Amino acid sequence: MPAAQAEPIDVAVRQQAIAWYSLTQSGDISPEEIRELERWRQADGEHERAWQRMVGLPALIRDSAGVLRDPVARSALQQARYVSGDRRQVLKVLMGVSLLGAIGWQTKESQWLQGGLADLSTTIGERRRQVLSDGTELWLNTATAVDVDFNASERRIVLHYGEINLRTGHDPLRRPLLVQTAEAVMRPLGTRFTVRCGDDCPGTLLSVSSGRVAATLRSGLGQRIIENGQRARLDAGGIELGPLAAQDDAWLEGFVIAQATRLDELLSQLGRYRPGILRCDPRVAGLRVTGSYPLDDNERILKLLESSLPVSIQRRTRYWVTVVPRAAV
Repeated sequence: MPAAQAEPIDVAVRQQAIAWYSLTQSGDISPEEIRELERWRQADGEHERAWQRMVGLPALIRDSAGVLRDPVARSALQQARYVSGDRRQVLKVLMGVSLLGAIGWQTKESQWLQGGLADLSTTIGERRRQVLSDGTELWLNTATAVDVDFNASERRIVLHYGEINLRTGHDPLRRPLLVQTAEAVMRPLGTRFTVRCGDDCPGTLLSVSSGRVAATLRSGLGQRIIENGQRARLDAGGIELGPLAAQDDAWLEGFVIAQATRLDELLSQLGRYRPGILRCDPRVAGLRVTGSYPLDDNERILKLLESSLPVSIQRRTRYWVTVVPRAAV
């Protein structure tokens, strides 16, 4: 595979490509939407690369179906269209025989599939609350995918990517509750806490707002109790502790909080909640921002920034927005 094709595609662009492809396969796409899709593809080379990888995925899976020994599964794979219902069933069969590993989906690109396979997931900008069978309250932040595996011996939640917040329930069977990411396994000790991992988050971030959480690195290089009011970064090399910040869990109330925050850092947070690309010109990146901003109205936040700072909002398309110095427009 050429090096350019092997490079991971930005998660927001991937989500757009998935949305566009789903619409084209729905049979309900309008002529104007077809024209808008063409404009989106032409707006940026990364859009076109994501689109080509998206439309090539079904063929890639179909061409690799020979590794399936089960003729029923192979037939289902070859006949299925790449839409949400069939995709989920067919890919679960493929996961069961490790086909996805065989065809090279071992990179960050596997998020294309993980969201469709996950027991619970959210899209960009979506937040969701779910009460699990043991009474545990689970909140999913934007662009999140988790699997829930409760069995006779344990309750395990696997966070593939994104961010979750849990308020633990009281299990009558006294099974341990475990939260797993690529870097760590966390066991809450009667608590409420947030876990985040994924493309834009190096390692795993753990924030404990009540109780305690026992964190164990999957590398075997560390184990620690994270106390109420602490946050920790967990990666293969170790556990780094720090104080909990007020803005860590603000998304649960639908806000992002800035406290003398650099503009580029604020925009990076806001970019998690909107499709497309949200960039900050380096000339204004260091401007400091303080305030509480509603996540459900991203455009309003941009207007507030434009009215309160010496910046302008430059739009190439509605999916490509850059905050630039006011004098530059």
